Amino acid sequence: MHAQEDRTANLLGALALEVAHAQQEAVNAVVGQSGAAAAAIVVIAARPGLTLEYLRGPLGLSQPGATRLVERLVAAGWVERSGPGGRRGLELRLAPAGEAIFDELLLARRAAVNSVLAPLDAEQQDQLSALLETLLAARVGGRADLERVCRLCERRVCGRCPVGGAMDRLLQSE
Repeated sequence: MHAQEDRTANLLGALALEVAHAQQEAVNAVVGQSGAAAAAIVVIAARPGLTLEYLRGPLGLSQPGATRLVERLVAAGWVERSGPGGRRGLELRLAPAGEAIFDELLLARRAAVNSVLAPLDAEQQDQLSALLETLLAARVGGRADLERVCRLCERRVCGRCPVGGAMDRLLQSE
């Protein structure tokens, strides 16, 4: 690696930590707890009816950890479980209160990330957006990557998702 590449990697790493910290603080403030609660709400909102087993993947949780998390979300009145259970598992959906929290946490995340972008003018933000699309698309090797990378995404503002597009291209090439 060249010195400039080393510096770029170092700068990106520092910024990635800062962005992660800013958005995690923002969403934790909304849900009133740390950990994977906010990401679980976003993933459930994106895929209503998913099972606890499916939820584990994008969040990187063990089965007991995912169970405890869902129990907390149900107790808060944000998530509902339904279905037959058994081998397939109970289906998870946001309750009406969970829908409200979902909207609130995405607004908080957007504000936190926008504060990081504030020093850039519109042209710089467009340039950065194009670069980020390239970098994100390159991180996709399968469906699990899509769910993991987009676990806190505000999907409705991402017109054409570079991660989803890369996933589509990957599936077409198989």
